Amino acid sequence: MAEGHGLITTQADVVVIGAGIVGLATAYYLSRRGFNVAVLEKGYVGSGSSTRNAGRYRVHFGNRENTEFAIRAIKKLESLSSELGWNGVFERSGYLWLIRSERVLKLYEELNNEIWKPLGVPVEILSTDEIRERFPYINTQGIIGAAFGPQDGAFHHDYIVMGYYERALDLGVHIYEYSEAKSIGIESNRVVNVSSNNVFIRTKAVVFAAGAWTGELMKSMLNIEVPIKPLRREIGITEPVRPIINTYVIDTERSFLYVGQTMRGEILGSIELEGVEGFLPYGNTLNWLSTWAREVIKLIPALRNIRVMRVWSGYYEMTPDNSHIMGRSEDWPEGIYVVSGFSGHGFMFGPLAAELLAKYIATGEVDPLMKPFLPTRFKTGNLIRERLII
Repeated sequence: MAEGHGLITTQADVVVIGAGIVGLATAYYLSRRGFNVAVLEKGYVGSGSSTRNAGRYRVHFGNRENTEFAIRAIKKLESLSSELGWNGVFERSGYLWLIRSERVLKLYEELNNEIWKPLGVPVEILSTDEIRERFPYINTQGIIGAAFGPQDGAFHHDYIVMGYYERALDLGVHIYEYSEAKSIGIESNRVVNVSSNNVFIRTKAVVFAAGAWTGELMKSMLNIEVPIKPLRREIGITEPVRPIINTYVIDTERSFLYVGQTMRGEILGSIELEGVEGFLPYGNTLNWLSTWAREVIKLIPALRNIRVMRVWSGYYEMTPDNSHIMGRSEDWPEGIYVVSGFSGHGFMFGPLAAELLAKYIATGEVDPLMKPFLPTRFKTGNLIRERLII
């Protein structure tokens, strides 16, 4: 490694762009396979969406491919406390999808019978009376039923991010914070180097794991079109109160309102208003806050007098089919890979996706779980249309 006039010159087998959960996990698993790895991060570790999420996980998705991926991904996620040495504070409190129409009830029954039951993760279809008995704090006016997934739960995202960060450093991964990737050198259709504002790295491979920024970066640096668009979402949390909510409640037909309670007692949640694609400034709106508060109180009247303590925003990294992208396309320069576009479920899927991508880079083997999510699907038309996006 050499330094001169503030520029660091070094080399690595693989450079990962992005130091969120996906980038850190990718660097960690590549390093475990013997690669010399460097990570470029334009901000600080976890400064993107990895520390701006709700800290929830689920195995129930709207198609077989994502559900199969989720089942293995959640097993991986729940194993991380022992693997990383940081307690992820996992809790299986379940997800409760409230249903207000026969059409949506039929959809959940079909998903349960055709996908979830055969894969060993059935939900319970509840009547209104059963909802009142098991979740008495919910105002069931207008609700005709619910689907309850007891396999789903919550975790603390910061501890997992820091676990990957520490273990990656232990393995010798070089993580350059405040180092924004600017260009990639290509010779004879192969990667030869990567440059940031303060680091020049000779390398043979680059992994784009930059979340909502991935599509923009691959376009500007390589003129490669990867259909990932940022969508800003807002979220809020209240003061801690006595235990009230014993699951994670999603009102599927009321702007996808969701609300739950943390182990400390805070009420955490959001509501989906009409989103606008693009990198809007981080921030929050009075319209969002008042709408969320009003709808939460309608659904759970006991929350009426609780004070909101903090609100924040982050980006979903959306793809046309609401499913993630991992791997490479043969028409890209050799050594270019991507793992991104998780469309709101990156923390759930990220650790497994990173492990599978590291295996692919090391061996060339495409895991059967990974194969449907290759970027080539957007050319072949084999899209994985995901319906259950929260």
